[in-house]
Amino acid sequence: MLHVVLEQIRRARAMGLADDLRMERDLVRHCFNTVHLGRRGASSETTEGVRALAVDKDHSPKWNPPRIEDVTPGMVAPFFVSPWPAHAHPLRGLS
Repeated sequence: MLHVVLEQIRRARAMGLADDLRMERDLVRHCFNTVHLGRRGASSETTEGVRALAVDKDHSPKWNPPRIEDVTPGMVAPFFVSPWPAHAHPLRGLS
């Protein structure tokens, strides 16, 4: 997620508030629903972190990929593709 957050900051610098909030909503969806990322059935990094800290309390998350050095731009890019068409986005009314 560190790479995703860095890209989020870079993109947000050039956005107005409405576009930034729409991007944030898209990211939240992707953080909890991996189907949109092409990872059907895989645990999201968010749910894996919650599992490791709050559910099992083993403090041993099993990240995918296991090392930050293994994150590729191709893994980050899908987070910034909206799961909704513009006319159906939950925040489409913001201006």
